[in-house]
Amino acid sequence: MKTPVALLSGLRSTPVMARESAKRSATAPISRRGESARPAKSSARSLKAPAPAPPPEADPNEIPESQRAPGRGKYDRTRSPDQRQKEQLRRLLDAAGHVFAEVGWADATVEAIVNRAGMSRRTFYEHFDDLKECLLVLHQKVTKVSFRAVESSVHAQTDPAEQLTMGITAFLGGIAMFPHMARVMFRVVRSAGPEFEVIHEQMMARFTKLVLDGVVNSFTAGGRGKAPADGQIELRVFALVSGMEAVAMRYVLKGEESKALEAAPVLIDMVQKTFL
Repeated sequence: MKTPVALLSGLRSTPVMARESAKRSATAPISRRGESARPAKSSARSLKAPAPAPPPEADPNEIPESQRAPGRGKYDRTRSPDQRQKEQLRRLLDAAGHVFAEVGWADATVEAIVNRAGMSRRTFYEHFDDLKECLLVLHQKVTKVSFRAVESSVHAQTDPAEQLTMGITAFLGGIAMFPHMARVMFRVVRSAGPEFEVIHEQMMARFTKLVLDGVVNSFTAGGRGKAPADGQIELRVFALVSGMEAVAMRYVLKGEESKALEAAPVLIDMVQKTFL
């Protein structure tokens, strides 16, 4: 059985970040080669070779060679067309996740995404109609992988208490491991239009059903847990899952996604006191 880390690792293949050379070249200062030639001086000093310019300082933000995208128009010709299409999509979605997370929906552009992916606008539009479709596909991919990780963690256990612990840990672990994707899922999509709010609610409904099924199974199969006297199991599960989402949002808004796992004991305690 794959671990949550192994399942979620599909989201963070080696980052493919190309330098925004096209954007910088458009705003770069005019080279001295383009300036008018200056009249030569007659002195002997004019015959001396100019002193070499000092080497540029290393940029701490420079992307390592091993992590750079191949660049526009470059690809591995040993791969089949289908493999290249999948690799293009992966690179575009990886770049889109970072761009959306860094600048938000309102300021994201196709140019920023293709520059980061080291690809052309033409390639972008071969995969998506527009930015909204790009965000939609990204949301679907991340939701699928995240849910699979949580579901796998839960089903790997037989004891209800362990299922609860592993499910919550996998949910918060995904946020801590992929902070930029967490910002997209919990913040960016909600500013992209009402249609994304519906999609987000559908995602949370899947997590709610997963928890609800586990709670109900613990009552019926092994006789574990305590059913509420009023029978409002589903409502309580919904409240707990909504609380988990609110906690995740809190870490996202504070920019502390990496600390999300510290909330696991509190959330686990809440659910245990409700049902176990």
